[in-house]
Order: sequence, then C-alpha cells, then structure tokens
Amino acid sequence: MSDAGPSVRRVHRMGAWRRIIHWSNALSIVAAAVTGIYIANPFYVASYPYVMAWNRTIHLTAAVVMDVSVIVIAYLYFFSRVDPTAREQLRPNRSNLLRLQEAFLNVLMLNRRKRFDSSRPDPFNALLFVLLHLMVVFQLLTGLQLYVVGESRMSSIGAWWPWLLHVCTDWTQSVFGGIGGVRLAHHAIMYPIIAWAIVHIYYEVWRSIMWKEGDITISFAGYKYAPAESE
Repeated sequence: MSDAGPSVRRVHRMGAWRRIIHWSNALSIVAAAVTGIYIANPFYVASYPYVMAWNRTIHLTAAVVMDVSVIVIAYLYFFSRVDPTAREQLRPNRSNLLRLQEAFLNVLMLNRRKRFDSSRPDPFNALLFVLLHLMVVFQLLTGLQLYVVGESRMSSIGAWWPWLLHVCTDWTQSVFGGIGGVRLAHHAIMYPIIAWAIVHIYYEVWRSIMWKEGDITISFAGYKYAPAESE
C-alpha cells in the first residue's frame, strides 16, 4: 500500500549510517572552511587565549571527519551488503552513461525532458559527489603535508606514522613548487568545495520542486516518493 496515495510509492534511498555521514560532512565542511579562512588570514581578535590553536584544532578535527568519511563511503560503495548494487552505479558502461546523459539534459532543459527512472539514484548527482570526494582527497594529501612538514620524525605512536605521512605527501612539494605552493593550493581548493556545497543544496531543492517526489527528505528521513509505475 502506498503511503502517499495510489499513484506513488515510498522508496528507501539512504540508511541511517549514510545520513550520519552526510550531515557529519556538511558540518565538517562549514567548520573547516571557517577555521581555514581564519588560519590563512585571522579576521577577528578575541581575549580568549590560544585562539589560533583552537582554530587549528577544530580545522584538523573537521578534516579528519571528512577524510574518514571518504574512506567509509568508498568501502560501502564496493563492499556494502545492504546495497550491493551501489558499486554498479559508477561503472562507465552504456546504461549508466545514457542515464547520466538524460539526467544532465533534464537539468539543462528545466525538467522538460525526463527519460530516466528518478526512483533510482540520480547519476548526475552521483557524478557531483565523485567530484567532491576527489577534492576532499586532494585536501587530505596537501593538508597532511602541511601538518607533517614541520614535525619531527617521531610521534606518540611511533616513528612509522610521520614516516608514512612523508612518503604519501612529500611529492606535493615537488608538484606545487615548495611548501608555500602546497599551502596556496590547499587554500584555493577550499573555494570550489564551498561552491560545490551551494550547488548541491540548490540542486536538491531544484529536484524537489521540479520532480515533486520529495527528494529533499532523503537526507533527513532516508526515503523519497516516486511514481508507482516506475516499479
């Protein structure tokens, strides 16, 4: 029995853990952006001691949350038993490419052309999230280089940890011409991530208005509504 009338059905799209990851990422992006801008150019003064230290701590914590979430999302895409078809959505086969084309044309033509099953994950939206995760990985590598460049070769958990960070991220200095270039690149990519967040919010609202399927509720309740004939 349909929850919203005879012509629609409720479609489960996002489990509780995926929603927790989603909102953790959202808060982390805000925290990392605000504190990152302050670290680059302190824009306020306060009588509270260690203001810069607190900003760096919050920035590092938010970055760790985002980095861990990317690893978890990658694991769920490839090894999830709850949704084993998720890994099929990003394969560049003919079916997925056609769905991506139609989803893009749907946006371009303001919903006048809708030739794909909107009850399934939106391939255009999936491509946007791939772009976000690539930018987060870039921030992970450049950020860890900025973190480890001034540290000693020892840590509270052993010498292997700073050694691993140096091995994984020292190449960024060669690519960007030194630590100053790494810092500039790390700061510059923050703005496309902020722009991505704005586009993401706009697109979710746009889909909810244009498709009238309650897409905005996916990140809150985990489900949306879709035409019953799409079953």
